[in-house]
Amino acid sequence: MYTCNNCEEFVTRDFVRVFGDSDDEVFGCPACMNMREVMNGAAASGRSAVTE
Repeated sequence: MYTCNNCEEFVTRDFVRVFGDSDDEVFGCPACMNMREVMNGAAASGRSAVTE
């Protein structure tokens, strides 16, 4: 079972495949980040990637 390394919320295998890093880890999910951050790569890196 996959979980977010930031908030420990469950994430699907597909979420990890699309938004995770090369080690199948995610550092943010929709429970602890907004989707704009996730879509900009913050889930893979663990840092905010929002650009204004």
